[in-house]
Amino acid sequence: MPPNLSTTAAFAVFFLTAALACGGGEKNLLPNGGFEGKDALHGWLTVFPNEEFYQANGPYVKLAPPGEVGGRRAVLLDLPPGIAGNQGGKLESVPVPVEPGATYHIEVDCMTWDLSAKIHAEAWSSDPHPEQKRTIFRRVAADGRPALMMCYRAQVPSPPGNSKVWSRAGRDFTVPKTVVVAGKDQQPEFISVKVVNYGATIGPGKSYFANFRLFRLAPKP
Repeated sequence: MPPNLSTTAAFAVFFLTAALACGGGEKNLLPNGGFEGKDALHGWLTVFPNEEFYQANGPYVKLAPPGEVGGRRAVLLDLPPGIAGNQGGKLESVPVPVEPGATYHIEVDCMTWDLSAKIHAEAWSSDPHPEQKRTIFRRVAADGRPALMMCYRAQVPSPPGNSKVWSRAGRDFTVPKTVVVAGKDQQPEFISVKVVNYGATIGPGKSYFANFRLFRLAPKP
């Protein structure tokens, strides 16, 4: 059943006001945060071959069918039976360069429908031990990036679960200037944004996500 869009106009005004308040005129650092273009998932990771729980994740991530959420471009995480109550489904941005010590703002529009969601911004630094097993905390070298190790995580306040109306989840966070990796100081080099949806059910479930935005905030005077 398609979402109820009877309050579309008020919703749009609310989001415009919120965007202006948080610096919505700034450049979104996430490539294709709105899932535009012919390849709607360009700039996003849906398959995680080195993560045991998410090796079969790819087919669960889809562009929401036209008209299902009005005129919005959104991603649908559509989980089959037995998945939501175990590992859940995941969508993650390709890591982008980050400035150590800088403050950022992250926002995601969410409609969790019949599940719940957790959203994180995660900073990464070069892994001095690329020979070690790759996990959720250690990434293989890819697309010109070295092997990476997670060095910082900012959790966004979770959106309402089982909600059939859009809401916005977001927060400010400051990336550490340095982190300790294998006993030595290093700087964070990249950042990615991740959403995981899940629920206490053995049945199927779905959630919608749109307008992923990551802005670097200007230093306070």
